[in-house]
Amino acid sequence: MLRRLILFFRRRIAVKLTLTLLAFVAVVEVVAGLYLTRALEERAVQVLEGRLVALARLLQDDARPLFAPGASPRARREFALKTARATDARVTLILPDGRVVAESDRPLEDLAKIESHRDRPEVRDALATGVGRAVRRSEIVGQDLLYAALPVRDGARTVGIIRLALSLEVVTGAYASIRQVLVAGGLLALGVALGIGLFVARRVTRPVIDMQSVARQMAGGDFSVRAPVRSPDEIGGLGRALNVMASRFREKIQDLGREQATITAILDSMVEGVLAVDAHDHLLLLNQSVRAMFRLGLRPGEGKPFLEVIRNADLLDLLRACREARGEMVSRELSLTTPVERILDVHALPLRVGGEGTGVLMVLHDVTQLRRLERVRTEFVANVSHELRTPLTAIRGYLETLLEGGLDERDNARRFLEIVSRHTERLGRLLDDLTDLSNIELGKVALELQPTELGEALEAVVAIIEPRAAGKDVSLAADLPPDLPRVLADADRLAQILINLLDNAVKFTPAGGRVTVTAAARDQMVEIAVADTGIGIPSTDLPRITERFYRVDKARSRELGGTGLGLAIVKHLVQAHGGALGIESEAGKGTTVRFTLPLA
Repeated sequence: MLRRLILFFRRRIAVKLTLTLLAFVAVVEVVAGLYLTRALEERAVQVLEGRLVALARLLQDDARPLFAPGASPRARREFALKTARATDARVTLILPDGRVVAESDRPLEDLAKIESHRDRPEVRDALATGVGRAVRRSEIVGQDLLYAALPVRDGARTVGIIRLALSLEVVTGAYASIRQVLVAGGLLALGVALGIGLFVARRVTRPVIDMQSVARQMAGGDFSVRAPVRSPDEIGGLGRALNVMASRFREKIQDLGREQATITAILDSMVEGVLAVDAHDHLLLLNQSVRAMFRLGLRPGEGKPFLEVIRNADLLDLLRACREARGEMVSRELSLTTPVERILDVHALPLRVGGEGTGVLMVLHDVTQLRRLERVRTEFVANVSHELRTPLTAIRGYLETLLEGGLDERDNARRFLEIVSRHTERLGRLLDDLTDLSNIELGKVALELQPTELGEALEAVVAIIEPRAAGKDVSLAADLPPDLPRVLADADRLAQILINLLDNAVKFTPAGGRVTVTAAARDQMVEIAVADTGIGIPSTDLPRITERFYRVDKARSRELGGTGLGLAIVKHLVQAHGGALGIESEAGKGTTVRFTLPLA
């Protein structure tokens, strides 16, 4: 029974609220009652004490003759009795040495048996300060008494002490009725609090009970119900929140179909291929990238066996290895030969599918281009090492020859030093070109684009290349239209582009050949063409001709002083200007290099 009662109290918020209010009121009443009782008693004692002191002061003059050496004990006795009857107090006359000479509650024959009162606190204080007070239990009357004592003086001499005492029952008895009133008031307050608590609890809990019913209906799938909203307080706010939640749930359920379509669209737009299979190796999901990798087209693949759709044994082995990995991701790099050659980085993760066993989710990254770039990087490092090793080997060999005695042969020594100087210059050009190319690729070269006259820039470059062309008996000509508009370019970088192209054209054009520069405005761009009648470039080498250190004829290119970086620098500078580079060539018939720059 007690357990059921406790469960009832715990489950009912109205009961909790009511009991909390009652407990609060009860605690306040107890604290207030204790404080008021104590304060009133202290105040009553103070008032009683003041009354006794005032009475003692009034009796000082009447008591003075009674302390004379010849005063009659009977007169002292009659004074004490008369004063006690008038004041309802216990009256005691005490000599300065502590002897009691009269007391209203003791007959004369018992005075000799009374011990000295000199050490009583009220007596000591009266002799010392003029007023003595004390509260203690009297063994004679068996009650707690309040004592007030004053000295009786004859001039400057203290002849005795008059002491009055009253029982504290006067105070406690007076406040017994007050306690009864306090208790009655407390019980009345608890009754009022109980009524208020029940009323407030019902007002608070009724909407909560209604909302509980509404929440159950929502949990059952009925989102058309609405919670009652009767007030603007927190309960009303909860009802509004429930109504908003019901509306949102309905919207979310409607959005689930759209979200499914969105997820499918996202997966189909991913560059990585994504596929999922169930525990029986049947396909659950195929995105568009997987379809493109394996040339599946629009044929439906979901629900079919894995090997029936994707005929690749390596992927099937990876799928099975993932199941054996006990929850860990399995990654492999696979080379596919069909339908096209490609390299895939495949990551497989276990997939829990509706408690029907473990499926597998695969993500396929096409890293064919990345591996090709890594191969190009490796070739670049090898080419740099080779390009540096060749001149360094020559320099070291000739220097060793000179140090071993070649300096004594002046003709040979000079020739060796000229060779060392040429190789040193070649190293310098190579390092300069590498630095320029690296800065351009890293975006560290800031172009100062401004309207530039192409004719002026070309004239300056032709003046630099002309002596070299004349030395090879190659004619160099520029044919620019007079109304050619200005281009938006960095003048120094434009000169670098033209120098590289014209220098290459002159290098690879035999004696009697011709190098021509032309330009024309086309669609907000100016196209510049550098054509020569040189040895040309085979068609198989054209796709890679702008790669770093790529040479068609490596031996001849080194003979002519090339670093293999010129066209790579030109390509990046042209792209930095917002233009494009194109090369047309045929072996034995010459080469034409075209690049574009934007109009100013």
